[in-house]
Amino acid sequence: MRTTVLTLATAGAVTATLLTAPAAPAARAATSPAWRASMQHESLRHGSRLLTVGKTTWAFGGRGYRDGRATAFRREGTTWRQVALPSQARGEVVAADAGSAGDVWAATLGTKNGQPVAMRFDGRRWKTVQTLGNTIVTAVTVVGPRDVWVFGTDGPTDRRPVAWHGTPRGWKKTTMPFVVWSADLRSGRDLWAVGWRSGGGPVAGRFDGKRWRSVPDPRGSLPAALRDPAKAQLVYGRLFAARGTLWLAVNASIWSEQRTDAYLLRFDGKRWRSERLPKRVAWHENGSFVPDGKGGLWMFASTGDYRSFLFRRTASGSWSSSPVKGTGLQYVELADLAPAPGGGLLGSAGWETRTTATGGVLSYR
Repeated sequence: MRTTVLTLATAGAVTATLLTAPAAPAARAATSPAWRASMQHESLRHGSRLLTVGKTTWAFGGRGYRDGRATAFRREGTTWRQVALPSQARGEVVAADAGSAGDVWAATLGTKNGQPVAMRFDGRRWKTVQTLGNTIVTAVTVVGPRDVWVFGTDGPTDRRPVAWHGTPRGWKKTTMPFVVWSADLRSGRDLWAVGWRSGGGPVAGRFDGKRWRSVPDPRGSLPAALRDPAKAQLVYGRLFAARGTLWLAVNASIWSEQRTDAYLLRFDGKRWRSERLPKRVAWHENGSFVPDGKGGLWMFASTGDYRSFLFRRTASGSWSSSPVKGTGLQYVELADLAPAPGGGLLGSAGWETRTTATGGVLSYR
């Protein structure tokens, strides 16, 4: 997985729009960053994925869209264009990753009319590389050229954890020791993953080049009460690696208080440490982390009424947050976050206006 460093400008900018984007308000001076619609399309309303690689950003969607086909949009400069996907790409794109601008991978959920597929963009067009049978895809991770993992479970009832591994020798499907929800490279080919055991709790593992092995349990860094299944339920979210450090989003649902707290865990190569987010929020299941270019991170989480907040954790460990809202936009709920080439952030989201409910991509700078 490629890590793109972000530099956030403090001056406002008008973003070019495409694909029925709402008209931009008249340009005016801005003293602080603001959210604005960058692109609008109905197929991105529910849980769309974002991926920035080099000077290009991809937005993937398709849940509940028209004839059941997945959609893809490519942003270069400030212009978005829809890019054709293979006819086999049914259902939404649920996971994507890239090794380079000419080695972009994505996998679909599939529908009753079509199996899930793994697709690759070679710099010119998308091609179906592998059909995935009855696998319900949870994650995609690119290790290197022609070395990609697609994780998931076998069917909605069996739930057997599996992985498809594509190499120059072809594709091999194997049974996993746990269901992988998110995976990333800590360095080189040092692949780490988090998820859950079938019928059990959250778990983390590492691939040593031959097999998956256990790693220090992230739960050990949390308060003792949260590690007791009788008192709380823990759910691992996105795993992200930057400069050899692993970051992990964890939601802790406390039974007795009927509330969920969001924790950020950090692994420095020796031990895990945890800190609770300074607001009563919960992580989105697929929300990404974005480096701020200064050793810190941008991230987002939501309240119980689906309002999203943008968080920043500095390299020194201090926190700040702000609600995600923009002129003319109501009830904005982020689904993913990515760096915008040239500076700023991009967030896929669903939102409402006075007249309609739709979705697309917002820019923040």
